[in-house]
Amino acid sequence: MGHRPALALLDILRGEGVDRIFGNPGTTELPFLAALSEAEDAPEYVLGVHEGAVVSMADGYARGTGRPAFVSLHIAAGLANGLIGLLNARRSRTPLVVTAGQQDRRHLQQDPMLSGDLLGLARPAAKATYDIQHARDLPLALRRAFAQARRPPAGPVFLSLPMDLLTEDTEVDVPARTAPPRPGPAAGLDRAAVLLGGAARPAIVAGDGVGREDAVAALVRTAEACGARVHHQPMADCLNFPATHPLHAGMLPPRHDAIRAALSAYDAVLIVGAHAFTPHHYSPGPALPTGITVVQLDSDADEIGRNFPADAGLVGALAPSLHRLAELLREQVPDHTAKARVLRAGERHTAERARAESAARAAYSAAPLAPWAAAHAVAHGLPPDAVVVEEAITVGLLLRRLLRLDRPGSYTHTVGGGLGWGIGAAVGRSLADPGRPVVSVLGDGCALFGLQGLWSAARQQVPVLFVVMGNGSYRTLQDTYKAMGGSGSCPGTELGALDFTLAARFFGVDAVRAESADHLRELVAGVDELTRPMLVDVPLRTS
Repeated sequence: MGHRPALALLDILRGEGVDRIFGNPGTTELPFLAALSEAEDAPEYVLGVHEGAVVSMADGYARGTGRPAFVSLHIAAGLANGLIGLLNARRSRTPLVVTAGQQDRRHLQQDPMLSGDLLGLARPAAKATYDIQHARDLPLALRRAFAQARRPPAGPVFLSLPMDLLTEDTEVDVPARTAPPRPGPAAGLDRAAVLLGGAARPAIVAGDGVGREDAVAALVRTAEACGARVHHQPMADCLNFPATHPLHAGMLPPRHDAIRAALSAYDAVLIVGAHAFTPHHYSPGPALPTGITVVQLDSDADEIGRNFPADAGLVGALAPSLHRLAELLREQVPDHTAKARVLRAGERHTAERARAESAARAAYSAAPLAPWAAAHAVAHGLPPDAVVVEEAITVGLLLRRLLRLDRPGSYTHTVGGGLGWGIGAAVGRSLADPGRPVVSVLGDGCALFGLQGLWSAARQQVPVLFVVMGNGSYRTLQDTYKAMGGSGSCPGTELGALDFTLAARFFGVDAVRAESADHLRELVAGVDELTRPMLVDVPLRTS
């Protein structure tokens, strides 16, 4: 049975489970909006007043629901505004299907206003791009886009839609949806178990694939089976191992020399779902120490041996692979040996936690708060089922050391590095799972990039607590400048004192200033009582 092009688009969206459309429309999207207004069961349109916030909301929503989110942008300018979000989504492997309206094809050769090279803009930030020139091609391309967006490595897929194409007086066939195959465990697990089981000092690096593929419980079983300490990958985007588990060893720093030093204590390492360690600052030499046995497991075949050699490279779905590996390891490692390793690791874990707690408590004083104290107040105020959406850069590093999160999906970050993601992502995350309280911890510089997301927070009435850590500067740049031997002040990095309560109220969001660490902890603890968004302005000490 045929459908008009715009109705065919909506039919496919419904079949792919799309219940919300994140967008900011213009004239080229009017045919799509007309179809939405006429359909009785159309997805909800979630408006953002800037495309950066639009894509960030979709990013948070896709992560919370576990399925691709759909984004509608407006022509070249709207796509350009949304590129920072697409770059973040590609780095964080968030599945998005993104469309932008193109000018009417009947005068496109005349270089009309707002037209542009949409595919040229989108290619660096998308897994794949489609230039739809015939209505008959739209349904097949859209089906293909959803499949590509979710297939490892997941990411954004872009389609250019000329505005007149959706209004064509023609009917197109809608192909039935093919359910994605259920990937199974990797081949070669027997040999991997022998390599890891024979190690005297095994370790695991938990990459973000673990959290994305809901494999945290399976990784816990694997770690316990051999007593391996577990490090999060550098700047991890999600919770890949419970923070309170005795085998949890914290996050690896994003430099090869520091990773090499941290892993030098082990003779074998299992690297699971990690994208090549994603270094930030350059340091000479490889990430892995010489002589260490490496077992690498990933659902993306291109990751195997990509940046370092592996003694065993395994490709398969992470959860079933890890569950099977745990069973095999129990045959290789005596139970008393594994338990003794867990006990020793637990003592070290407890000592490291105590040092972080001591450093934070020593920083407590009257306002303005020290960064350690602010991070401690947030970490200790969080309700057990809270979700943390973090874009705080310097304070975020401290917060990672203090969080006690155990539940999968309870931490969200973007390794993409494009600022302004946090506010919109928190809105989308709350819409995806309204039963869980969301606390968005933001740096003041990050918040300035994404302030328009507060409009959508107020419009959607999401019960999100936005906590803005204000040090009045791009502090991470200043710290790096000094570490590189820079003298004097670092130009272009001072923001000055900012009152984010005024900004929040302008957008219709309730706001309060934290007067002390205890006050901040109480505000965070009350997030599960919110019925609408609230912003907490937290002035920090600058020295």
